[in-house]
Amino acid sequence: MSNGDPKKITLFFLFLFFFILSPFLWAEERPFSINFWPIFQYLSDPIEGSIEFQGLGPVLYWKKDSQQLQFGIRPLTYWTEDEEDSLRRLEYFYPLGKFQIKGDEKKGYLFPLSLYREEVFYGERRWDFQFFPFFMGETEKGKDYFGLFPIYGFLYDRYGKDEIRFLLWPLYAKSSAEKVHTTNLIWPFLSFTEGERKGGFRFWPFYGYKEEFGVSRSEFFLWPFYVNQTKGMDTDDPVRDWILFPFYASKESKRFKSETFLWPFFSYAKDRGTGFEQWDFPWPFFQTLKGEDLYGIKIFPLYGFKEKKEDWKRIFILYPLYQLEEDRVGEKYERTHRILLVSRIRMGEGERDLKGENFFRIWPLFNYERDETGHQLFSLFYLIPFKDEGLERNLYPLFQIFRWERDLEGGEKADLFWGFYKYLKKEELSFWELAHLIGVKKEKGKKTLSVLKGLIQYKSDGEKADLRLFYLAFSILLFYKDGGSNREQLGPKEDEKYGQEEFRE
Repeated sequence: MSNGDPKKITLFFLFLFFFILSPFLWAEERPFSINFWPIFQYLSDPIEGSIEFQGLGPVLYWKKDSQQLQFGIRPLTYWTEDEEDSLRRLEYFYPLGKFQIKGDEKKGYLFPLSLYREEVFYGERRWDFQFFPFFMGETEKGKDYFGLFPIYGFLYDRYGKDEIRFLLWPLYAKSSAEKVHTTNLIWPFLSFTEGERKGGFRFWPFYGYKEEFGVSRSEFFLWPFYVNQTKGMDTDDPVRDWILFPFYASKESKRFKSETFLWPFFSYAKDRGTGFEQWDFPWPFFQTLKGEDLYGIKIFPLYGFKEKKEDWKRIFILYPLYQLEEDRVGEKYERTHRILLVSRIRMGEGERDLKGENFFRIWPLFNYERDETGHQLFSLFYLIPFKDEGLERNLYPLFQIFRWERDLEGGEKADLFWGFYKYLKKEELSFWELAHLIGVKKEKGKKTLSVLKGLIQYKSDGEKADLRLFYLAFSILLFYKDGGSNREQLGPKEDEKYGQEEFRE
């Protein structure tokens, strides 16, 4: 190749490529593994029908099994297909962007600019699309709407209103809901409300009132200094609530009364029907409460205790250093310990045949969880102190140096340093490897030891063994008294005699 002939150079590298990959190309093993950590890793199980590929550590990821196809370039994008759930999902720059199709519904967003939704309600389709400042959509009744905010626009059946219209917002806007119409001029300063059994006027912050005739009425003067409202006027126990901010506030009915002085520091509340009573003086530093099967005391931030008999309990010590939460609903019981808000230990007892859910997170060191079905997961370094499935696909793998998982059938998987060490156990198969250096596999009485991905390889099935050096195979006979794989091995003289008879045969 000294003359630099391109053909000779090409042939040389093709020969080198096939020589290196020759032990993999003709392998019929389960699992079949190629591991040139950290550049790329390949693992397949022909019986399970799964194929997994990783490149550049956790950055490139591709996996396919009988139900799902996943592909990701972390943290830029991640694609998921799930046939069982009829799911197609693309995440990009997560949590900023996402598009998903699940069944008949579609939704997507690019925060904070764009949003798309297509939903089906009682067999009728509705959709809307926003790319700020433009929006458009269609209701399930077939009404179209659109707008260019804040210049002009109208919407139907959105944001709890039957109709919304605006022109040069906040100069003019009008909304309707249940035949009640509200007009806003220079929002939030001036508004008018009219409709069946309802009316109102607001010249904020000087004066305003809103009334549902015979049901409720509220008004304010120099908001928020004076507010007065009455609810439940059509019942035998109306509730009056009024505030002279910040000096005094009162809420009172026939069975309930509360008063606050110098809000929010000093307050008192009592329910005459249940006997519930609560004192805050001053809030949030000292609080007592009691009632039917209920008791609590708080000396913030030193200690707090609150309990409702047989239902729940709350305790904190040196808040936010430690918190305890206990909840019981029927046969289901759950206890949660929180340390500095972000570290959490949760243990529970499930209903009937279900196990309790356990959760241990000492942030940012490790995270362990077991769900009610018995599935378990453990990982080192959990840098974002809350659980989110999208983050677990897109970001968490970039930081987790160790991950261990056990499924419902007792199968296990482990991964250290993004594929440097891998472990797999399923049914009668166990397999582990250390990058491309060494690998060991055991399955149905067979054992395989591979060094440098087959450069040196030893296989045994209990009766015979094969040794391969530099891809050249040698056969080794193993002699036993009764011909089994777990038999007592013969002594040297018997072994020699047995071997000669075997050779003559």
